[in-house]
Amino acid sequence: MPKRLVNPEKINEVFAHLNENSNNHTLYIALSKGIDITDQINGLALAPGYRMVRVDGRLSDRISQSHFELALLNDVSKEVAYYNRVVIQPDVVLNCRPVTQILVWRIRTPQHRAALRDLAGKVFFDYLIDQYNVIVSDMNQTTDGMAFWQDRMYDALAYNMHVYAYDMITCELRKILTQDDVSRQEMWLWGDPEHYQNRLAIISKNELPIPNE
Repeated sequence: MPKRLVNPEKINEVFAHLNENSNNHTLYIALSKGIDITDQINGLALAPGYRMVRVDGRLSDRISQSHFELALLNDVSKEVAYYNRVVIQPDVVLNCRPVTQILVWRIRTPQHRAALRDLAGKVFFDYLIDQYNVIVSDMNQTTDGMAFWQDRMYDALAYNMHVYAYDMITCELRKILTQDDVSRQEMWLWGDPEHYQNRLAIISKNELPIPNE
């Protein structure tokens, strides 16, 4: 982990159901009673008709870990414009409870593009990192997902956050201190088919591992 989804059919299998109008509307209905968290995301200004919601534990029959869903809803068109499924995975070695985005999707229709601009990055830093301190990459990485994570690693360095590459089997924790380090660790994280499922990129507000109090 992370694993790159390079097969277009596999990518479609993971994401296509959200692109279908009937499935999108069904998800909108399921999430529409979620808690409005628009005001909890620093600097997020949405056009009228949009709201950002959070729903906890809705998929407990399918997901064993603690989890929640984040979504940008449009109450005029009754659509889900952005969807993010997040799990909380405690790590005893790092002594923290990091979150992982296991499914991130956004609608491609042009009427929502303005609302979606920079939203994924704001959710990443101004909600997930702000609320949970530590976020790690997921095993199912599309090429776009890898590029998104690399961008966030560069951003995190600029924000003076802590960036790491981590092997869950050996517990090796590699500090990433510079932009050049991001490039050097890219192959270690994403390029080795034998080890990709065990390796994570990590961004944290705190130095890891967190000492016991």
